[in-house]
Amino acid sequence: MTKKQFIQQIVIRALPEINNLSSTIQYAEQLWESLNYYGYAEDKTSTPREGKDYYKQLSETQKSAFDKFWAAFNYKKDRNGAAMRWLQLGELSAEHYKFIIEAAKQENLKPVNKGQVRKMAQGWLFERRYEDFTPTAGNQKKQQDLVLVNLKNELTNLKNLYKLSPNAAIAAQIKAMETKIATFSAPV
Repeated sequence: MTKKQFIQQIVIRALPEINNLSSTIQYAEQLWESLNYYGYAEDKTSTPREGKDYYKQLSETQKSAFDKFWAAFNYKKDRNGAAMRWLQLGELSAEHYKFIIEAAKQENLKPVNKGQVRKMAQGWLFERRYEDFTPTAGNQKKQQDLVLVNLKNELTNLKNLYKLSPNAAIAAQIKAMETKIATFSAPV
């Protein structure tokens, strides 16, 4: 809020008579100065964020796999957002990339009902819809490995967050994730 807006709000709330208007404005200005003195300064005006090019942040392996994914998914909206989600997957094995690309091809083949649109690649990756892909017998192990890699990436992210801001809630999430990984990794 600017000083002008602040003073206008004070005058509107006080609704002084015309002959008291100048004293109300003086009161509002003094109040503004006092608030600034005690650290309640004027808000900084917001500026637009600089856009990041997430595609440039991908490693060569990730770029190559992402390009194949982008072609397979074949819904050309918000490439940078999809690249951001691809970057968040972390470094995966070639088999895992192939699995996601194959799932993207299957997603591309799904019919879309009239009046509906497909999920954009960014949301599809964020929601891990590739995990819904029904694998063939040979791909089932790859899918389980991919889920395990994703869980480990989540654990790493939680640990990094805990290093920045240690608290009990994050520690509990870390323990729960470690338990989940241990039970998932355990032989059946």
